[in-house]
Amino acid sequence: MLASKLVSAAYLLVPTMFAIVLISCASFHCALAQSQPQNQSQSQSQYLSQPQSQSQPQGASTTALSSAAAQTERTISLRASFDQASLNSKEVATQKAALAASETGIAIASAVLNPRFNLQYGWGPAFRIIVAGNPQQFGWQQELQTAGKRSKQIDLARANYQVSAMQLAALLFDLHNRVRRAYAELAAAEAYEALIEKQREIAEELRLVSDKRFDAGKGAKSEVYQAELLVLQFDTQRNQAQLRLQQASAALSQLLGESPQKIETIDVDDNGLFKLNAEKTDLVPPPDQPLPELAVLLPTAYQQRPDLRSAIQQKYADRKALTLAKAQVIPDVFVDSGFQFTTFRKYQPFGLTVNNAPVPFQSGAYLNVSATLPIFYQQQGEIDQARQTWLQDQDQIEQLKWQVATDLVVAYEKLQVARANIVKNQTEVIPAAAKVAKLARRAYQVGKSDISTAILAQQQYQQVLSTYFDTVVSYQNAWADMEKACGVPIKL
Repeated sequence: MLASKLVSAAYLLVPTMFAIVLISCASFHCALAQSQPQNQSQSQSQYLSQPQSQSQPQGASTTALSSAAAQTERTISLRASFDQASLNSKEVATQKAALAASETGIAIASAVLNPRFNLQYGWGPAFRIIVAGNPQQFGWQQELQTAGKRSKQIDLARANYQVSAMQLAALLFDLHNRVRRAYAELAAAEAYEALIEKQREIAEELRLVSDKRFDAGKGAKSEVYQAELLVLQFDTQRNQAQLRLQQASAALSQLLGESPQKIETIDVDDNGLFKLNAEKTDLVPPPDQPLPELAVLLPTAYQQRPDLRSAIQQKYADRKALTLAKAQVIPDVFVDSGFQFTTFRKYQPFGLTVNNAPVPFQSGAYLNVSATLPIFYQQQGEIDQARQTWLQDQDQIEQLKWQVATDLVVAYEKLQVARANIVKNQTEVIPAAAKVAKLARRAYQVGKSDISTAILAQQQYQQVLSTYFDTVVSYQNAWADMEKACGVPIKL
């Protein structure tokens, strides 16, 4: 009896527990639905925390979320980037060390040659017996540089020092230009990521519309799948945009002299052109700012281009080297002077002196002058080598002048085209594409067109914005090319 009662109780208890579980699950799903964000303009972190649709892979959101949690973010301005790169760059430190080494060359060239001291003092019969006797002696030898070699060496060392100084200036300017390009790329990557997020918001709105139409029986399930596919495509583009942002951050960090320790995203505070405004920024001038005439820029480039100035200074230094090589034909003079004295025994062996007379102390001074006679070789090889190097410098200068003019003209034309395209996109193309996409979404929402038309219009709008972003990047790079071609930083 007891067993039968327990079985009956179990049969009654199981349905009750099953009902309790169903009620708990329903309550949990209701709470989850109420906590789901409704604002479609939420940030990237909010998008990552949204529940996934049925057709979306579960690993995509988890991977993006863990990547976002692992990286850190900081903000830096363009001016601060310039200062930090100049202060911490390993290239600059190496060139500064080379400049210091070049400065020591001036001290080396200015040195006066030291005299040489000679002393000869001996013991034994060779110095005590008068027959084979040798005198004791001491003296000094001095090398006298002729033909102004010392002054020519100083001039050459000073010219080489100026070459090193101009190479340092050229490196600093090149670093300044590379930082500008890297910062512009980082601004573009950041703006592109924001574009993908905004387009994903619109795609999510389109997916919600397709869900409502399907629930109301006005649309097919295939339309929901198409909308979900569009959202998934933006998820992959989001990952690519994040990768581009991290790569741009790493490139800028390297120029700033930092060693990579972790995944980091650097935020810029200057991407106004990507926001479709024309306000003044530190990165580039606004597109509507008038450009100087090309005829005005060319003389400036010839005077200020760091690599051209360095090449001209190198030619001057090599001319000094040629002058010094010619002076080497005249030999230096060696002057040797000193004092000699004897240390013979006062009384020599029998027969070595007359009547065995005592030997007196004898002393005297001497002067020797010697020089190399340039009979067989007159420094022809050194002179020809220095002359050919000097002539090669002139050819290099002419090539650089041609390159300066070419770079300036190309950058000027690219800048004009990019300016025109930016104005065209801002005033006509982007507003028209946005209007078409909005009308297409509205038409689908009210049932006047299918979802394919709305998706196509949305993709066209995204393509227009992507093209505009490429135009802005081209505009920024054109200004960087212009800066490099002119040899002076952009003054805004």
